[in-house]
Amino acid sequence: MLALLFGGVPVLAESGQTTTSAQPPAGLLWNRTGLPAVFPLQVKTPPGPDYHLTLIDTQTGEAALAAYIEGGAFFRVLVPPGTFRLRFATGTEWQGEDVLFGQGEATHRFDLRRPLTFETRGLGTKAGHIVTLTPGTSDEITRAARKDQFICQSFRPGFASPARSPLDRRADQGPRGKGDLIDGEPMFHEPLARPRHDVRSRYCG
Repeated sequence: MLALLFGGVPVLAESGQTTTSAQPPAGLLWNRTGLPAVFPLQVKTPPGPDYHLTLIDTQTGEAALAAYIEGGAFFRVLVPPGTFRLRFATGTEWQGEDVLFGQGEATHRFDLRRPLTFETRGLGTKAGHIVTLTPGTSDEITRAARKDQFICQSFRPGFASPARSPLDRRADQGPRGKGDLIDGEPMFHEPLARPRHDVRSRYCG
């Protein structure tokens, strides 16, 4: 397990009243990359405050994906390929994505300094990560650890033979031969089974 250092993001206090917004469901909030999200990211958090997670593309500096995490609950999300910096915001009363958990000290922000890369490795192995956040004595996160997580795909050949009606078989196959009758009706071939490849995915690390 590899420890990740992170640095705090300064927060400027502002005056004004804020109102509590409906807490979003845990999971993906949005994906702005336009790419399919197929790589696993699991985040383990301590019970208590909730978390807003943003993935920042290291090449463009733009926010690529956002997710909401309930503190202490199991969380896993699929993310698009790329190298991202993980930015967290944590607090107790969600007030919307503009102010997150509130102004000033109501929202605690921090980034993981080491970017994480999500990519395909080898033949059909999708490489992701597990990040574990550990609190200190003041309930603020003081340590983050990372390890790899993989989705492995396997291909199994098989045959598909979908059920079809006698009328469909007659239309596709035609009569087997002149004079081949069953109860006065032409006898037809059954359609041949068609080859297929079943793809199975499983977490393998």
